Amino acid sequence: MDYMILALVLLLAGILFYLHRINTKILKENRVLKEILEVKNTTITNLEAARVSVKEVIENLSMHDEVMKHIDAGESRTTVAEKLNLPLSKVELIVKFDKIKNASS
Repeated sequence: MDYMILALVLLLAGILFYLHRINTKILKENRVLKEILEVKNTTITNLEAARVSVKEVIENLSMHDEVMKHIDAGESRTTVAEKLNLPLSKVELIVKFDKIKNASS
């Protein structure tokens, strides 16, 4: 009877040790998957930000000639923004872009 109890205790200890090893491996894999998920989310966020930036640049290029025509005519940036229904920040960005473009030419 004592040997049976000892055998059952040893069997139980073996099963617990085995389950502990499996649990440790699963926790490590879970950590790796969370890191991969975090990198994926960061990449998606960066790509969305880049997409918005590209869209703004394309919109600014399409309005560039018209904005610069008004600025060259002597109108203020505020007036140009109101006439073209653009935010003042976009008009200023277009003017800065034009200065950079002219400086590199």
